[in-house]
Amino acid sequence: MVFPGKYSERIFELQTSFPQLNFKRLSKILPEKKKNYSSFTISKKNRDYTLKISQAIHTKIPVLMIGESGSGKNHNARIIHNKSGMLKSDFFEININEINPNLMETTLFGSVRGAFTGSSCDTKGLFECAGKGSLFLDEISYLKKEMQAKLLGVLDKNSFRKVGGTKEIPSTARMIFATDSNLQLMVKEKKFMLPLFYRISVLIIKIPPLRERREDLSRLAFDFAREQKKSLSPGALKRLHSHHWPGNIRELKNCIQRACISCCGNTLQTEDIVFDHELFEND
Repeated sequence: MVFPGKYSERIFELQTSFPQLNFKRLSKILPEKKKNYSSFTISKKNRDYTLKISQAIHTKIPVLMIGESGSGKNHNARIIHNKSGMLKSDFFEININEINPNLMETTLFGSVRGAFTGSSCDTKGLFECAGKGSLFLDEISYLKKEMQAKLLGVLDKNSFRKVGGTKEIPSTARMIFATDSNLQLMVKEKKFMLPLFYRISVLIIKIPPLRERREDLSRLAFDFAREQKKSLSPGALKRLHSHHWPGNIRELKNCIQRACISCCGNTLQTEDIVFDHELFEND
């Protein structure tokens, strides 16, 4: 990418933000016929990822997002919801691993009065609350076999029954699923139902880890810093780009928040950036 000399400071900032780009400094702008601007290099894996996010935005078919823990599955689920023209609709999410399996059915489908001891009134589940919005089921691999069968029935019929109820209630929510487990292996091991795998994986989006999405790192870092009313110096950006980010976006957010606490001014400096592993190193 070519810039005239008067933009030298901006070139340095961009170079530290996007080290994979090739910048050239010129004393004057080249004639039109001699321009040779290089394009922003994005890997095929990342092109496929962004293409599938775009496909998900323009359709309402079930989406399964797979990727390492902290790679941004929740973040991308919200992007799909917001940009699908559903910004004013409700977005509900649940981490399957955080819910008591005995409460999963009522959490998802609700219950009618008298369905079990202590049930004094009708309750709504997430399917009913989501309405025509989006329902994001994270860590779908932790769903027990009995509930897998019931979820499959809902996806097949596009309707559900409350616990203890007989009335079929239409299921109109946009369904998004996510996992960091190998569902295909779980199917082979009989831990996950093959028919359910087919139903939730109409569109599979593999989210690359942050270390393979360097073009996103600066944008996310600035976003997290802006949430704390801070900015980033070129030196801080360069240090962020030197890290491998095993904890992905979650680690990046923690790092920026930690830096914002220790920073005395409005701009994060190189010395403000402390990575997680450095906190546990011996003196």
